[in-house]
Amino acid sequence: MRAVAFALVLCATVASAADDGFAKWWPEFKTLVAQNGAKAIVKGSQFPMDWELQKVRKVESEADFVAHFSAYFPADMKRAVATQKPVAIPGDQYMITWHARGNEYSLYFKKSGAGWALSALSEGPP
Repeated sequence: MRAVAFALVLCATVASAADDGFAKWWPEFKTLVAQNGAKAIVKGSQFPMDWELQKVRKVESEADFVAHFSAYFPADMKRAVATQKPVAIPGDQYMITWHARGNEYSLYFKKSGAGWALSALSEGPP
């Protein structure tokens, strides 16, 4: 019985040590996207930001992102944020991937201070 209790405590300790805070941040980010909360979405993000979306290749500033949020975050991207489960990738990052307009898109998130931030959008062939 003690061995089982020890194993459970050990698993809980390992799980909490592996918690990088993303699981808590992600639902907040999803809510902000659904509510068009552009200013809060880019909190902690760095500009210029790589943003490959059709003819766009960079978002130059936070003000530009906020002013053109509906163009930078079209409906398919909002759906992807609402439905996709992010995956961890090397470099303390997460990403989601979806297909739209005949291309594959990936949205990236990285550590920013004590939290997480939107970091880039890439576009490529499916």
